[in-house]
Order: sequence, then C-alpha cells, then structure tokens
Amino acid sequence: MTEHPSTWRPPAALMALQTVVLVVLAGSLVVTGVSGHTDDGGRALTEAATVLALAACSALLALGFWRGRSVARTPSLLWNALLVIVGITVATSGAPAIGVLVAVVGVISFAATLRVPRYELDDDE
Repeated sequence: MTEHPSTWRPPAALMALQTVVLVVLAGSLVVTGVSGHTDDGGRALTEAATVLALAACSALLALGFWRGRSVARTPSLLWNALLVIVGITVATSGAPAIGVLVAVVGVISFAATLRVPRYELDDDE
C-alpha cells in the first residue's frame, strides 16, 4: 500500500456495506421464493442467485481496496456510476426514498474511490 490507509479504507468500507446490503436482499428473495409469497418462486430464486453473484463482485472490490490494490479503482468507479443510475431509476419507479439512498451511496462511494491512486504497472507486484 503506497498511500496512507485513510485513502483506501473508505472505499473498502463502502463496498463492504454494499456487499452486506446485497446479501440481505438475496436472503430476502430466497425467503420470498421459498415461502410462496410470490407467484413465481423460481424467478425470485434466480434473482437471488444473481444478487449473490453481484455481492461476490462487490466483496472482491472491497477486499482489493482493503489490501491497497489500485486495480480495484476502475471497476469500482464503473460499479458506483451504475449504482447512481440504478438509484435514479428506482427513485423514479415508485420507491423514491430507497432510490435516493442508493444514488447517494453511489455518489459517496464514487467520490471515495476517486481518492485512490491510479493503477501503475509496478503497484501489484
């Protein structure tokens, strides 16, 4: 880690928070699919598997930041830019409070990630 840990820890924590939220969402989808509280339990389980795959991706980004690997910077910037778009979509599709929260987390995470130094070829040797 070439920079001070305060540069790396915020994006690591924010990506870890996103991971926890995704795992909780996946668990909720599994419960919904298995309990019969939906017309299409198979769809809920498929969505849960997709959300768990996304949780694994965000966990890997959090781990990359925690270990001081600048290679996590670019995918995290893309991830959080997309998170802002998702938040705006959710906010305009009937869940404004959740959408705004998602968009704000995306903006804060994007800004925190911008503080991480850019990838240099000799960084991760």
